[in-house]
Amino acid sequence: MFLRNQKDSNKQLREIEMKDLSKELIIYEENKPKVLQALKDGRIEYIALSKWEFVDRFFGFIVATKFFEWCASSYPHPRLKEEIPIWFLLSCAIQMKLHTEVAFDNLPGILQSGSILSQVKFNIGLKDGGFNYKNKKPRTSVVDQDTLRKYYRDTDSDKLEDWYNKDVVGWMRRHRGFEKEGIFVLDLSLLPVPDNPNYKGTGYLPIDEEGNFIDVSNLGEKERAKVKYRPCYGFTSLLHMSKAADYFLYAGMHLGAGTDSALKEGEKLVDGFVDKFGKGIIKWLIVDRGFIDGKMISRFKKDYRIDTLIPLKSNMDVFLDALRIASIDEVKWELYYEGNDSKGNFIREEITGVEELVSWDSCEVPIHVALMRRKNSENEIIQQWGLASTKAFKEPAEAFDLYHQRTQIEERHRQLKLCWLLYKFTSPQFSLIMMHVVFTVLVYSLIQMYLMRKGLQDLANKTINTLRQDEQLGKDAVIVYSKGYFGTFEVDEVVYIALTLEGAPRKRLTKWIKDFKSRRIRAP
Repeated sequence: MFLRNQKDSNKQLREIEMKDLSKELIIYEENKPKVLQALKDGRIEYIALSKWEFVDRFFGFIVATKFFEWCASSYPHPRLKEEIPIWFLLSCAIQMKLHTEVAFDNLPGILQSGSILSQVKFNIGLKDGGFNYKNKKPRTSVVDQDTLRKYYRDTDSDKLEDWYNKDVVGWMRRHRGFEKEGIFVLDLSLLPVPDNPNYKGTGYLPIDEEGNFIDVSNLGEKERAKVKYRPCYGFTSLLHMSKAADYFLYAGMHLGAGTDSALKEGEKLVDGFVDKFGKGIIKWLIVDRGFIDGKMISRFKKDYRIDTLIPLKSNMDVFLDALRIASIDEVKWELYYEGNDSKGNFIREEITGVEELVSWDSCEVPIHVALMRRKNSENEIIQQWGLASTKAFKEPAEAFDLYHQRTQIEERHRQLKLCWLLYKFTSPQFSLIMMHVVFTVLVYSLIQMYLMRKGLQDLANKTINTLRQDEQLGKDAVIVYSKGYFGTFEVDEVVYIALTLEGAPRKRLTKWIKDFKSRRIRAP
């Protein structure tokens, strides 16, 4: 259903007929000679300046991996009758997220933007009446924004979340989305919403406007009274990352009330992942103190062979025992870092390790603790903390190096919130909120795969090349449509033809340009 050369036309037409779309769609074939003659005669239907940028190349990657075809067969379709192809509705949602757009009202403008979907329109034009022959008036967009909104509003939110966690993640795995080091991070991010009762299933927590949690336990009574409790959702995520912390893939997610237990939801995500995709993919699970649970850590180690790395609380017996052992004179502390902190104060970080501790009562496997102490310029200890691991490191520095990678998840959440507008909802309808979150993490993860997989980039570029002429046209090209055909031209080629037209062809083209400027519509 994409741009094709004439030699591929019969095969693709058969594929479309098998999907019973031939009655609904016009498929434009590539035939530059015919379009060139039509242009010289002033008889064209549409003309578009195509600029092949990142969005085009990324869409080419999706097309090349047959992602839309796969989606159409796996998506939890809410309709009994398929009046608009599922692949097209999904491509619209992905286009919205690529443009970091939340409001469906802006869909028509997005569909007329510079990507493959809009400029080339997958070489699909609509016959009279649109996809379902129900349109009574001319339309300026290939699909009405309200049609798309209602489609995702009616999609079951639980099924949509399940679709991502099982089907989409499975697709990513088949396309080698997971690194062999097997590093995963469990975390919770809070998504604030307006104080509106129409937002169902939220929880009230002390957070700021961007969803950052405010710890009120250390505040005085007056300061605590000033803190505002806001309604929010909790976004629990299982994030896969490369050892170099330059590649991130969302391997699981759950959206629920902000007051839901992140520990329980995170445990479910890991269980669900292993149950669906098997053992051995998750090798390391890095978590923060909110996921301290000896039974869970033990079960992951014994049943799934997953090692956990987690910071300890200062009052935990296993941490205090590690400190007591490390205080013995024979224990060697090594330099980890020496320099100034963010405030310009000198600090010296020293580390050591204590292995095979069993003083964590609820934990049924031995714990290895990497300790760090910070000293000031007077050689005074100003802070001590420890990391617990179910696997012994050769050197304690390895534990801190690995845990420091976890800080990258804060950057992921910051990007999703501020750049990808993860918590900017335009409707209190939970199914639409779920759609926004799911497709945001979906597009984010797909882009990560595209950027980090050279082989897939090459495949995407080959797909892009089939959308161009065989010769190099540079970055900019003009695509001209006429009578069921399209042709790709260089800009100066089209300009020269237009300027040299005379008589009736010139009048026809001039009239078409005036009409086009007033309508600003896409290919018919």
